[in-house]
Formats: sequence, C-alpha cells, structure tokens
Amino acid sequence: MPWKPKYPDPPSGLWFRIRKSRLAQAVTQNARIAILSALVGAALCWALLSFFTWHPLLILKHIAAFPNCSAARAVGVAPSYRGRPGYWSKLDADNDGISCEVWPRR
Repeated sequence: MPWKPKYPDPPSGLWFRIRKSRLAQAVTQNARIAILSALVGAALCWALLSFFTWHPLLILKHIAAFPNCSAARAVGVAPSYRGRPGYWSKLDADNDGISCEVWPRR
C-alpha cells in the first residue's frame, strides 16, 4: 500500500482561484475600513481634546448646572459669568452676563 499524505493538496483550478481572490478582496476591504475608522477616531479625539479647554470635571459641572439655578448652586458653579462653566443664557434673567445671581441688579 503506497504512502498517502495526511492532508491532501489544496484544490487547484479556476474555482479555487476565484474563491481565493474574493477572500483577498474582502481582507483588503476590511483593512481599508479599519484604517479609515482609526484615522477618523484619531481626528475626532484630537478635535475634542483641542476644542474643550475646560477640565473634564468642569464640563460635567457645566452640564449639571443646566436645569436651574438650584442645580448650579448645588455643584458649585453659581453665580457664573458668560464664557465660564455653569453659565447658561436661560439662567441669566436680566441678560447682564451673570447667571444665577443671588441679588439681581436693578
């Protein structure tokens, strides 16, 4: 009885070459998508980190101060001036640039 290899040779022919080329196309397409998503993610992270100059804790306090002045006082950002964390235009009753004033100006 002649020796028989444990694993047969891979099939050859047109069908196998077509299947192999489709696999190669799928791999390159997935690689392109992965590279593109990595570049977009890096650009997004860079943009967000350069755009926000406030400390992350201040950003959370700013968001927590949105509902009303009681919430702004509870997180410690009231009264707040325009352009600073905790300032929301809806909380500035007299539109003087200071939100959640204790004694409104007359």
